Amino acid sequence: MSRSSSFSNLPAEPRLGVFNFSAGPSHMPQEVVDHVREELAELSGSGIGLLEHSHRGPHYDDVNQEAGDVIRRLSGVGDDYAVIFMPGGATVNFAFLALNYLHDGGTGVYLDTSVWAGKAIDEARPIGDVVIGYDGRQGDTFTCPDATRSGDDLAVPTDASYVFYCANNTGEGTWYTEPPITDRPIVGDLTSDIFSRPWPFERHAMTIAAGQKNLGAAGCSVVIAQRDFLAEASRRIGPILRFEDHEKAESILNTPPTFAVRVIGLMAEWTEAQGGPTAIAERNADKAGLVWNAIDASGGFYRSRAERRSRSDLNVTFHTGSAELDAQFIEEAGTHGMVNLKGLVGGMRASMYNAFPRQGAEVLVDFMKDFMTRYG
Repeated sequence: MSRSSSFSNLPAEPRLGVFNFSAGPSHMPQEVVDHVREELAELSGSGIGLLEHSHRGPHYDDVNQEAGDVIRRLSGVGDDYAVIFMPGGATVNFAFLALNYLHDGGTGVYLDTSVWAGKAIDEARPIGDVVIGYDGRQGDTFTCPDATRSGDDLAVPTDASYVFYCANNTGEGTWYTEPPITDRPIVGDLTSDIFSRPWPFERHAMTIAAGQKNLGAAGCSVVIAQRDFLAEASRRIGPILRFEDHEKAESILNTPPTFAVRVIGLMAEWTEAQGGPTAIAERNADKAGLVWNAIDASGGFYRSRAERRSRSDLNVTFHTGSAELDAQFIEEAGTHGMVNLKGLVGGMRASMYNAFPRQGAEVLVDFMKDFMTRYG
């Protein structure tokens, strides 16, 4: 099933005239959508559609292998790391993480910078000891740890089983400029920023990324983990809950979400064809910069709670200071083909992941200027 990639075109026009600013599931490249449509009817000349193939058959073996290979290439990890396709989204795997490493009395350190870090904390607390090593959601500004402080702003017990962080905070509009600095095993939630920029996977014991933003269909998560870290997990839980057992079964411990794995593989292939994380990072910074600059140039009409040094290149969050005016903005934007701009923590949120076209950012900025002229 090996083939050369045809996914070389840049994202350009909106599909059906709509710019989808959803934080996830989110915009996908037209080439990938078209390819999935073809494979739903027939996968690789097999006479059987993608959704109908057995997960024990040779065609799905190819799907599984291809997806794992391209994820490995994009992340740059060696043979000491495993690439696993885990069932469920990030929240399910937050629970798996705690069950694997806190079940026997371990301590998990959580850097609370987002709604999603908060969800990971909620999953862990019933299972084991949780320490909040950093709180970036207090007050009027959302923050991430300051990389220039080399971890001095973190509270990490010397015996912590792991330090968990969410690299890109979709609701708050912030992100880490580099992973936390600590001598304890680092676990990163990369759901919304995986392959959006170069990232040092080799500094992590594990990363978790749900496939619904830069990786396509929901229902599956990509876990990239040190094999030695996998081996340290609790033996007091069943195989279906253990990352290591899924890895040993080559991600087919039970019936996997076959469709989601295929779409993840195609999205990763598309990412590689675009030039990979380095090339895509430049585009993401350009798109986000257009909207962040419009906020800064608005004279205070638009504001953001995201700390300037922590601003995300994927989720731009802003508000007018009036809930009524924010609602008006969202409603009017929808009539101009811009949908899913409602923020998770109030106000507006423009989510512009890898496949989101620059034209969408341009249209949004023009609308922001016009709206400010009429209501400012």
